[in-house]
Amino acid sequence: MKKIIFFLSVLAATVSCGPSKHIMYIDMRQPSKSGVDLADKIVSVVYFESSDQAGTTFNSGMADGFASALEQDFGTGEGSVGVYSMRKISGADYSSRDSLINLIVDTGSDAVILFDEVRLGTPAKDGAYVPFSMTMYCFDGMDKTETVKVFAGNSSSAPDGLAAGQKIAESFKMQWKTEPFSLAYYDGEKWYKALDCAEAYDWKGAIDQWFLLLDTNDLMRRSCAEYNIALACYMMGDYNLASQWLDRSDEDNKLPNMSDALRKRINARK
Repeated sequence: MKKIIFFLSVLAATVSCGPSKHIMYIDMRQPSKSGVDLADKIVSVVYFESSDQAGTTFNSGMADGFASALEQDFGTGEGSVGVYSMRKISGADYSSRDSLINLIVDTGSDAVILFDEVRLGTPAKDGAYVPFSMTMYCFDGMDKTETVKVFAGNSSSAPDGLAAGQKIAESFKMQWKTEPFSLAYYDGEKWYKALDCAEAYDWKGAIDQWFLLLDTNDLMRRSCAEYNIALACYMMGDYNLASQWLDRSDEDNKLPNMSDALRKRINARK
């Protein structure tokens, strides 16, 4: 989640004793263009040294450029993405899950990016750029699919490889989309305090207020508080707990459209 854009209150009819709906427009993080989610993870970048100095220089620069671009995008600071070099062992399969798991263990990371030996073409006459072909392997140890993703391509870049790495990293950067989310509330101090906390992006504080509203025999009011807690858990990234609270809300008195929309979002994030 990036930031709260603004709030819009939609009031129920004044004669109604039912809940009102509060709509929040929030920037939500989406999968990167590559389909790999590296945000909030310890990431390491490994590159192979080549048999020639030009190839090693290019691969080193490409790894550095890739790492620095991720650091800027994630706001984690210089050096937060580790860069390592290694010699390629003849006959080893570096596209295999086991090989990349070993690299994750060796580097102490959650996810690893491995740049294979780069293949350089004939440099331009003025030396400003050189054609190259590259293959990289990505393995996210926190991804339940445990799939090695392979990326390959051809292009041209300055001989130091730095710009090439920065360009490749564009496909791994976070994307954002503004989405509407609904909260249920009643006229009352505790309900408004909870909304104030949500407006300040203090989801834990909001949950504390909604917890105070659970001790009631009014199933609709309790369902609204439980639904709101489910939404807060979703915003904090605890999707299993969000499902549990949404189940409780549905059992007490399901909020049809709001509940179905939230459950769809929760399931998509699991």
